[in-house]
Amino acid sequence: MSLPAVKKAEQTIFTWAEKHPHARTVPPHLQACLDLIRRHEQAATVQLRRVIDPYELEQIRADLEEANAERHERRLAELRLADYIEEVHHTTGWQPEPTTREVQGKTITTRPRTLLDIAQSLRECRQSGYLGEKPGGGWLMAWDHKCGQVRLCPDESREETQRLSEWYLPALLDFSQTDRWNRIFYLVPTTHNYRPGQLAQGKREMMERWKQLCDARRYCPIRYTWNEKKKKWRRKVARRDQWPRLFDIRGSLVIQEDPLSRDGQWNVHLNAFACVRGRFDFELVRLAWGANIHIRELKGEAKALRAALLEAIKYSARIVPAKSEDKAGAGTSAAPAMVDWDPELWLEWWQAQLGFRRVRSYGVLYGLHEKRWNAAGLHQRRQWAELAEVPPTVAGALWRDLPGRDRDTPAKRRDRLRKSMVHGERLDMGNVDWVGLISFDGTAGYQVDLITGHNFFATDPQKAHQATAQQHQRAPP
Repeated sequence: MSLPAVKKAEQTIFTWAEKHPHARTVPPHLQACLDLIRRHEQAATVQLRRVIDPYELEQIRADLEEANAERHERRLAELRLADYIEEVHHTTGWQPEPTTREVQGKTITTRPRTLLDIAQSLRECRQSGYLGEKPGGGWLMAWDHKCGQVRLCPDESREETQRLSEWYLPALLDFSQTDRWNRIFYLVPTTHNYRPGQLAQGKREMMERWKQLCDARRYCPIRYTWNEKKKKWRRKVARRDQWPRLFDIRGSLVIQEDPLSRDGQWNVHLNAFACVRGRFDFELVRLAWGANIHIRELKGEAKALRAALLEAIKYSARIVPAKSEDKAGAGTSAAPAMVDWDPELWLEWWQAQLGFRRVRSYGVLYGLHEKRWNAAGLHQRRQWAELAEVPPTVAGALWRDLPGRDRDTPAKRRDRLRKSMVHGERLDMGNVDWVGLISFDGTAGYQVDLITGHNFFATDPQKAHQATAQQHQRAPP
């Protein structure tokens, strides 16, 4: 039985083949379709490399059902958001403007995804997939489709939060443990809420204000020194970089948030981690910021820093109302969930996100990709290059000297290398045993269909007989 995702992949391949009858290679998006079909075939005809007895099979199923309970709630929220975004499209009629660029004398037009495209991608996200056993043990799920919308999809947001937390954690630990005067603080800078129509302005202002805070210096008064030779006072003003700093922030990680408040205005604020050396006077920080600001010092331990990162990086805007609020009915004082926003406000929020970097780093936390690339050995660089589908010859170059070729510019290669370094080593799917299917039903939740029969005993009747005997021995009287 073919899943809808498999049928769609087959149709995509057939359509492309009709338009390119003489092609010798396939583009990346078609390779993804081929991989999907291959996983489906392997799951239907799997021959495991080891024996899985029925008791372990039932334990696998129980573990999956427990994990799928929360995943079910996230999927329902995503489906509701997809319906809401489609409603926003019909209400506002907004269409993104196409962009053009010149490449080798040719004008290339790129048409961004519409709201309907995004809504459809959210609906298809994690609707079906395959369960596989990894070579070294453990299980994974290969989903037929992931939307990639980290600002909208609960699961994509969770994965992005985990990746960024693990990426910045070593740098924070290094700073904290290098010197006893190095300290790490968590701050939540904010000012006033911004009215509708001012969100994009508020996001820019908040980031600029943070950079000014990190560079906060005391006013340097004019100094007079007596010149004995000329018998007069000499007026001297120090350069700005010589002015004494209010506090010494060596680097920072900033996450910008902008949920809609209960009064219908944008609550623009920052979650910031400041790498500070020496004294850090809270009162001076608040005076320099110009408003009250939440500040607390973090322990320089991996567990405490990881927990703080996970809490700070995750998105603060709720997609759907909480169940307790649904029961309470009208009159609740909580901020509205995203699906309850006015369509015009949601559209303003979405447009403000486009092209805006929500997570930014400065100082000792800036340019970690370049620092780790230059410090890595040749073997590690080649692994990153292979993962990023970049020629292995770039492994011998420093980060800023990476070569480019034709349309594959150095900037594009660096961007792909950044992603490969953050996402980590890719598992070779050819070594995975695909043993079952998983599909989502809006009412019943996730259904797990594990392949049973001789497939689970490597088609060896003797092993099947031994596993059955073990099952009877374990069974209670």
